[in-house]
Amino acid sequence: MFVQARQDDEDCLFIAKIDNVKNINSIIKALNFSQEAVCFCSKDGLKVTVEIAKCVQASAFIQLDIFQEYSYNDEEQLIFKVDFHTLVECLNMFEASGMNATVDMRIQGPGQPLLLMLEEDGVILDSSIKTQDPGEIADFSFEDDCVINKVILRSEFLKEILDEMDSTSEFIGIELSDNSPFFRFFMSSRLGECDFRVDKSSDMIEFFDCKVRTAFRYRLEHLKHTVKAIGVSQKVSMRMDENGLLCFQCMMKMDDGQICFVEFFCIQATNDDGGLAVIEPADEYTLPDPF
Repeated sequence: MFVQARQDDEDCLFIAKIDNVKNINSIIKALNFSQEAVCFCSKDGLKVTVEIAKCVQASAFIQLDIFQEYSYNDEEQLIFKVDFHTLVECLNMFEASGMNATVDMRIQGPGQPLLLMLEEDGVILDSSIKTQDPGEIADFSFEDDCVINKVILRSEFLKEILDEMDSTSEFIGIELSDNSPFFRFFMSSRLGECDFRVDKSSDMIEFFDCKVRTAFRYRLEHLKHTVKAIGVSQKVSMRMDENGLLCFQCMMKMDDGQICFVEFFCIQATNDDGGLAVIEPADEYTLPDPF
């Protein structure tokens, strides 16, 4: 990170300005579990994506309404990679002091540094972050017709479940059924067993659609990365496809009332031999053997 002269507006491919650093910072912090982030700039807004070993991926979608000024002067989107910890550190500079700074982000073009300027009451932090070629990014998206199960639930309920899960367990199981108990989280470890069951009529659930009875398991260390985003969101949409690909879409409300989304994808866990760790739904709904 180093200071560099600002580029004139007409010389920049991408310019975005926001008058409250807290709005963008709360979104970015939810993704802060990877060293690097890939940024996608387009006329529709800004997307920031992080991933770990092609197994878990998170993206923040910052729509045009979040910004006070936004300009992107190309038909094709601009994609680049940055050091994510450096970006987070820059955005944290003023928030840590309690100051409400404005943020100006801009980039001249491919291969050029990302320029950040934070300002509050005449105090200016002017930084430049090196950009790199994005490399290969896993495509975890799936179309609506591939979704076999979908649940929309209140965020505090899901966060409570993940917080209470035994951290010594390697896996967490998620079962969905059109019959009781409908929605179940379960895990087993050397310390014991956990089993959370929720009826689809519960106040915690706003929408429940189960087309196929399924039970998949996921690595707990991967799902733990979702806790920050879930903790600052109001509701979560959980979707699954037939291959066990899991998606959490967290709806977050900013201080000014604007809405944005952070989306997590996680593949189901594999056995030691590389096979998929599919759990057959239990007819009696008893806990499976320890993972």
